[in-house]
Amino acid sequence: MASAITWYDVLGVLPDAPAEDILQAWQARKAALQPGMLAGAPPNALAAAQRALEAVEEARRVLTDPAARQSYDQDIGFLRPREGLTPPSRGPSGPDLILGEGWSTADEEALEPYSDRPSRVVVPPVKGLFYQACMEVAGRLGLRLDPVRLTARPMPVEGLVVDQTPAPGTRVHRDSALTVQLWHPPESGG
Repeated sequence: MASAITWYDVLGVLPDAPAEDILQAWQARKAALQPGMLAGAPPNALAAAQRALEAVEEARRVLTDPAARQSYDQDIGFLRPREGLTPPSRGPSGPDLILGEGWSTADEEALEPYSDRPSRVVVPPVKGLFYQACMEVAGRLGLRLDPVRLTARPMPVEGLVVDQTPAPGTRVHRDSALTVQLWHPPESGG
């Protein structure tokens, strides 16, 4: 999968989550997207909610079918055949790095950690994600999140991303701001 967004992100669960947790997360996301919660929502929030509902249903379909989940995990690199979950990668700046003869401790400490991360990233399509998932994805890519709340008196529930700037597919420098507009159902009477 070329996208930085996984089905795990959509449901807000970790890749090693048991099936029960996946079903609970699916039910919670689905409940937040019911028509009663969307009453009075502006058109962009309704469109984002429809996109979110489709993603939530597909995430449940893939992650609750053991064969589909195993195949998906292999496709995205979470699972390697006969190895289990992918171990954290070790870079050249790990604690076991030794430069060899002729290098002092001061030389080793002066070296900056090597980063193989590209300086530019592609902005993912976060419209239709819940805010927590958007934060996870932006963090993995090294983007700063700049949320704009659209609801004056929101219910205390997780917001839904209804728009974003820059547009999906735009190449930006790592550490750039990703501005997201968040919609929450308003409190009763507001």
